[in-house]
Amino acid sequence: MKVDRQEQDDARRERIARAAFELFARSGLDATSAQDIAQAAFVSRTNLYRYYPSKIHMLLAHFEKAVQASRDDATERLRAGANPQQVWEKVTARMADLGVRYQHLVGAVGQAVLGASPLESKPAPQRAPGVPGDGMRTALTLAAMVEPVLLAMQNQGRLRPEANINMLSVLLVDAFILALLHGGHRDQREVLRDWQDRFSLLMHGALAPGISLRDPAPGERDPL
Repeated sequence: MKVDRQEQDDARRERIARAAFELFARSGLDATSAQDIAQAAFVSRTNLYRYYPSKIHMLLAHFEKAVQASRDDATERLRAGANPQQVWEKVTARMADLGVRYQHLVGAVGQAVLGASPLESKPAPQRAPGVPGDGMRTALTLAAMVEPVLLAMQNQGRLRPEANINMLSVLLVDAFILALLHGGHRDQREVLRDWQDRFSLLMHGALAPGISLRDPAPGERDPL
């Protein structure tokens, strides 16, 4: 019985987040009311706030799901032996496309993520100790999407053995979000070009001696 109730709650939570995002994508965060979301998700306003305390929480929930799907896809490709650089390009291309398509929502996500300090020591009100806030959780989800690619590069000998993959992942995520917020990009190509420049700059100190980002991995041949 408890399992059934939990499944119902999870399905309702996902339905609310999906309905909210569809409305946000069409009308924007500010122009979408709680009543609009409740009607679209077929729940009462009381139930709406039972699952999410605010609209930004709904937005982050849907965003995290999309990021997790990208991470799962990247991890599967890496396990199958795909080139980490190619996997990285696929992941960033998808995220850049989403960033341009939903540019009017990037500010809200960016503010939540960049405002979440990993050094936060005190739990926020009404949050259990040790449980990250929504912005922090989203930041960790983004970093976790980058980590498998960097770890694969390190295992191939492209990165220094002592390079801190977790810290590097966080730095890359912050740099890419800032690029979306302040880059003034017109299309996906401009986003990717900006991200590649920032990626090259941040990765420079982490690369193994004598390694370039454009070099093939050890034992890997250049395509003919």
